[in-house]
Amino acid sequence: SIIDSAWAELVCGVRNRRHGFHLPMLSTSEGGGGPDGRVVVLRRVIPSERLILCHTDRRSGKIEQIAGQPEVLWVFYDVKRRVQLRVRATARVLLEGPLFEEAWSRCTVDSRRCYLAPNPPGRPSDGPSANLPEALLEGRPSQEESERGRSNFAVVHTLAWSIEWLHLAAGGHRRARFVHRDPDGWSGEWLEP
Repeated sequence: SIIDSAWAELVCGVRNRRHGFHLPMLSTSEGGGGPDGRVVVLRRVIPSERLILCHTDRRSGKIEQIAGQPEVLWVFYDVKRRVQLRVRATARVLLEGPLFEEAWSRCTVDSRRCYLAPNPPGRPSDGPSANLPEALLEGRPSQEESERGRSNFAVVHTLAWSIEWLHLAAGGHRRARFVHRDPDGWSGEWLEP
């Protein structure tokens, strides 16, 4: 029941902005530079396919990192439930296809505004910058204007293969690891906390 509950809570993290899993950390590898983590918005979870998805700017550094080393780590923590999930997954970047089209169509105008940035994320700047066109600093784009952001939009598609669950409790923590092996599905084992 733990693995089913973990996936159910991940789905809740997509739907509920106040859920602890809504803003997880996604870590990639910079190759020789070591790990590189950042908080992202959880955008879609498909438990039957073991998929966890988020959106990004296709000009961001994580795109190259995933191309060079597709193994990623998600870290989710729900402070109310006192549950942490560490999910190991294999990632790829979608720049087209049905999941890409569906993700773009679900993006609100406010979300699409981010993809109208004139410069790549992380690029050095002369000072603090919102990295938005002047006309959008105080406003939002129209639906038609937001379509220009599509060329910078990407979906990070990750296929989970290991989930480590940790429940923190005053009476003693509990920890388990689940690994997916085709065609048998998930197998689990208890771990010392």
